[in-house]
Amino acid sequence: MALVKIWDKEIKGKLWTVGDIHGCYNLLMTRLKEIGFDFENDLLVAVGDLVDRGTQNIECIELLSKPWFTSVRGNHEDLCVGGLHNESYKRCHVSNGGEWFYMLDGQAMYNIAKTFAELPVVLEISHNGKKYGFVHGHIEQNNWDEFKETFTQEPTVFRDPSEMAMWGRDRLDEDKKQYTHVSGIDAVIMGHTVTQKPCKRDNCYWIDTGAVHWGTMTILDLSKI
Repeated sequence: MALVKIWDKEIKGKLWTVGDIHGCYNLLMTRLKEIGFDFENDLLVAVGDLVDRGTQNIECIELLSKPWFTSVRGNHEDLCVGGLHNESYKRCHVSNGGEWFYMLDGQAMYNIAKTFAELPVVLEISHNGKKYGFVHGHIEQNNWDEFKETFTQEPTVFRDPSEMAMWGRDRLDEDKKQYTHVSGIDAVIMGHTVTQKPCKRDNCYWIDTGAVHWGTMTILDLSKI
């Protein structure tokens, strides 16, 4: 599976994006009803972390089979993939709301990990003349094409680009002046770092508003940003 995916299916309706769901399936469906989401024509893009901490993890995984839903890979999906075979991943996962995963039978765990491993780390979608980028945690470069290229290059001694994209948070730090507007893309949408309300810096948006903590799930109509 490609780490970088360019969306190639027609989106007849609106393009929406949702922050970290973390097993809050009922909350998601309630919010979609509130905003008038059109399940026949609209597309909802999740920024990762579909599972853990909440209780409806299996329902959230099943969203990936729906034609109206897609997601990038978050660090909690990464923990499921790594936790199958790596004890330190498993310990980290269990201490961060992943104990449900290890209560499943081996085949179910394998199937879920395989599904998550097939998710892209980076997703690019063009819609109504604009280009949107989705990544779970962090974009290191200030140019979208340079960012995408790091996933095709030989890994260096520095952090793996997938790990940075899924686990990093540096761009949200106001003291880090090296991060500016990301050229080559209209908007980059991220989750991972919980903020009280959606946070915008340059053309980057962070939309994890703590659904599993406070019941505040952010869903954005991307035509309005």
